[in-house]
Amino acid sequence: MTWSILCFALGIALLWAGTETVLSRVPKLAAWLRVSPLVVTIMLVAVITSLPEFCVSLFASLRGQPAAAVGNIVGSNFVTLTFVAGLCALWRPIVVGPTLRERESSWMILSAALLLVLAMDGTLSRTDGLLLLAAYFPYFRSTLAEARKQRQDSTAAAGPHPGLDVFLFLVGVGMVVLGSSWIVEYGSAMARQLGMNDLLIGVTFYAFGTSLPELAIALGAVLRHQADITLGEIYASNIFTGLAVAGALCLIRPLPVAPLIVQRDLPMLVVAGVLLQMFVTTGGRFVRAEAAAMVAIFALFLAAQFMGFSLSLP
Repeated sequence: MTWSILCFALGIALLWAGTETVLSRVPKLAAWLRVSPLVVTIMLVAVITSLPEFCVSLFASLRGQPAAAVGNIVGSNFVTLTFVAGLCALWRPIVVGPTLRERESSWMILSAALLLVLAMDGTLSRTDGLLLLAAYFPYFRSTLAEARKQRQDSTAAAGPHPGLDVFLFLVGVGMVVLGSSWIVEYGSAMARQLGMNDLLIGVTFYAFGTSLPELAIALGAVLRHQADITLGEIYASNIFTGLAVAGALCLIRPLPVAPLIVQRDLPMLVVAGVLLQMFVTTGGRFVRAEAAAMVAIFALFLAAQFMGFSLSLP
C-alpha cells in the first residue's frame, strides 16, 4: 500500500509538472501566433489540460476498466465545473465577459447533455464517438475563425520561431502521459486494496487527480485578475473533454456505461452546468454566494459516490 501511495503521488506530480512545463510555453507561442489570451486558452490551454483526462481514461480502457474510463471523464468535468470554478470565485468574484456567457457556457451544457443522451442505451459506441467529434467541430471552427480575425486585425510583429518552446512543449506532453499511466496503475492498486470498484475509482481518484492542472491554471488566472482565462479554461476544458476526448476514446474502443453514470452522474453534470450558466448570465458576475452553492453541489456529488445515491430516469 505504501509503495502504491508513493507512486500514485509521483504520478500526480509528473502530471502537474508536465502540464506546467507545457503551459509555461503557451504565452510565447501566443505572441508568435498573435492571438488573444482567451483564444489561446480555448485552443491550446484547454486542450493541453485535457490531456490527463484522455491519457488516464485511455489507459484505464485498455487495461479493462471501462467504468473507470467513463467515470473519469464525467467526474473530472464535474470537479472542474463545481469545485474548481467555485473555489476560484470564493477566492475572488469573477467578472464574466460576453463571449463566455453567450458561447462557451451554452456549448458546455450541450456537451454534457449530448453525452447523457448518447449514453442512455448503456454504451458509447464508435458511431457515438463520431457524433461527439462532429459536435465539437462547429465550436472549434468558430474559435478558429475568431483567431484568424484577430491575426488580421493585429499590428504586432510575430516573435521569433519558438523552436525551443515547441521542444519543451513536447517534453511536457511526455510527462503528462507518463504521470497519467502511473495514476491508473498505482491508483487502481491502492483503491482496490480499499475495496473500491472501478466506477468509484474513476469519479474520485482519477477525476480529482486529472483536474489538478485545471485547478492550478484557473486559480493562477484569478490571482492575476484574468477572469476570461479562469472561466474560459474551465468551460473549454469541459467542452473538449466531453466531446473530443470522449469521442476519440469511443473510436479507439467502444465504452460500456455503468447505469449509475446515466442515472446519477451525467444528470448532475447537466444540472450543475445549467446552474452555473444561470449564475454567470445574471449580472455578469460569479460571486461568492453562488460559488458556495457550486462547492456544495460538488460535496453532494462526492457523497453520492459513497452512499450509492441515484436518480430515477425513464
